[in-house]
Amino acid sequence: MHDPLATPMTFIGWRSGCLRLIEMSFLFFVCLALQLHRTHSFSMSYDPNMKTKIASSVAKTERRERERSHVGREICIGCNRPTPLCVCPSLPEKLIETSTSVLILQHPRERRRRSLSTVPLMPLVLEKCSLKVGYQFTLEDINQFTKGLRRGQRPLLMFPGPDAISLDGSDGAEFAQHLENEEQLLILIDGTWAEAKRIIMQSPELIDSCQKIQFQSETESIYPIQLRKEPEKHCLSTLESCAHALMILEPSSERATKAKKFLEGSMKCMVERRLDVSDSRDRAPRFSRPNAKIFEKNRRRHQIKRQLFS
Repeated sequence: MHDPLATPMTFIGWRSGCLRLIEMSFLFFVCLALQLHRTHSFSMSYDPNMKTKIASSVAKTERRERERSHVGREICIGCNRPTPLCVCPSLPEKLIETSTSVLILQHPRERRRRSLSTVPLMPLVLEKCSLKVGYQFTLEDINQFTKGLRRGQRPLLMFPGPDAISLDGSDGAEFAQHLENEEQLLILIDGTWAEAKRIIMQSPELIDSCQKIQFQSETESIYPIQLRKEPEKHCLSTLESCAHALMILEPSSERATKAKKFLEGSMKCMVERRLDVSDSRDRAPRFSRPNAKIFEKNRRRHQIKRQLFS
């Protein structure tokens, strides 16, 4: 069967190879011409602009060769994290299947904040955990949502508000007991408060079909203040909110208890690894300032220009 991705990928690889061949050929002929200029008695004159272009091309080729020879960080195949930040010892041997399905609606910007995000840990613990990324969502975007509505179930959306039921409040226990023997869909929004509110505003059809739930108790987050500062002490991460909700929705389930244990354990392990790396890391800036980069590029270009044409 014809693979639709094969042709574009082959074309990209072929084009990259051709560009590199042209670049190396150009550099070869430049060096050959300069060698002839040095070893033969006839004189060759270059326009100053051409000299600058040649020196810039040589310097650029050097930079690209350094970039190609750079070896990236080792990644753990178990948790897909850099080896110093591996959390595999804190993960269960087998994914835990709870009665409640978990759906995460993630803002695209939050997806880029992977270093301290708890969402990548959740599919490593929970069997029924899925992720959707976007700025807005409709009913047609989520199959789990439409299936639950057909069964007469109203998905649970973890988001505070005046119309939200407090799971750990007086009316929350009765509400959770009513749902205990049914399969539920728990929806969590992953992002900053501003990003989460924007998703809520831009997905009215989806949100109106959900029952909002929240917590009243002020449980402090596992995140230490030196890694991530929350708006309030009782603000929890997406993973912690999921773990607390599972325990309330499935109070008599051993699987929910086990899931909470491994979810919070993996997050604690991530935080400890991150703190260890931060303490041992050189405090020198990871990236140099733009002005310093430009100065270094110009310095190397002038150096090559002197070597070739002096």
